[in-house]
Amino acid sequence: MKGIKAEIYLLGIVIIWGATFAIIKDVLDQIMPFTFLAYRFLLAVLILSVIFWKKIKDIDKIILKKGFLIGIFLFLGYAFQTVGLKYTTATKAGFITGLSVVLVPIISYFFIKEKVNRNSVIGVIFATIGLCLLNQNSSFSFNLGDFLVLLCAVSFAMHIISVGLYTKKMNCVLLVIVQLTTVFILSLLMALFFERLDIHLSYTSNVWWPIILTGVFATALAFYMQNRFQRYSTATKTAILFSGEPIFSAIFAYLLLGEKVGLIAWIGGLLIIFGMIICQRKRTE
Repeated sequence: MKGIKAEIYLLGIVIIWGATFAIIKDVLDQIMPFTFLAYRFLLAVLILSVIFWKKIKDIDKIILKKGFLIGIFLFLGYAFQTVGLKYTTATKAGFITGLSVVLVPIISYFFIKEKVNRNSVIGVIFATIGLCLLNQNSSFSFNLGDFLVLLCAVSFAMHIISVGLYTKKMNCVLLVIVQLTTVFILSLLMALFFERLDIHLSYTSNVWWPIILTGVFATALAFYMQNRFQRYSTATKTAILFSGEPIFSAIFAYLLLGEKVGLIAWIGGLLIIFGMIICQRKRTE
């Protein structure tokens, strides 16, 4: 029962992340990507540090080491995706990023010996087919941008696996603070070196509101929830749940921006949902 409740919370994270695509659709025309990430993750770190300030003193070398490792995977996911989008289409990037649903059980099986039950395998298959249908207009040509986004998918897969591995052994609050701090520092360095970061407060509300919304909900809240509740699920089931992000992205894009997708794409979305349901049947870990 605890596992099912945890996976409901994880699905809530997916809904939040799905909404962010519509929220920040145009903001990167007004602020450079790594500068945006630096502000976003700084805000998240400050929020969690204020809420859990009494626990910060308990951070030790092991938490610093593991949190830094998880943070590197998370940062690489965002970095490869951001740069890759300059050379490929958003549609192809969405599909390739979604391949983490396939990479997670493969990496988990070979490197941490996590058993993958039959229903999870079936769920992965349905989710993968669904992702293909969601991106049915994508070209199958492969370029530099596609390769970078593939590295992004590997990085996000490693993030999911490492979160599941270490949060079972360590304080999840301290672990998430360290990993988000890592992403902030690395984003800040990238912004300073490549974007000539201009630290100022004169951005318009069109920039600040996306920073606030993504910093509070899609970063501080979302990653706290992932680190807290993923310990009660498996990396493979988490990846299947996270594959539903394009569905909610399409829903919010329609509600907030009026964007529409075709019937085949919605069928793909239903297959992803079906995959989520299948992986929950006969919970034999």
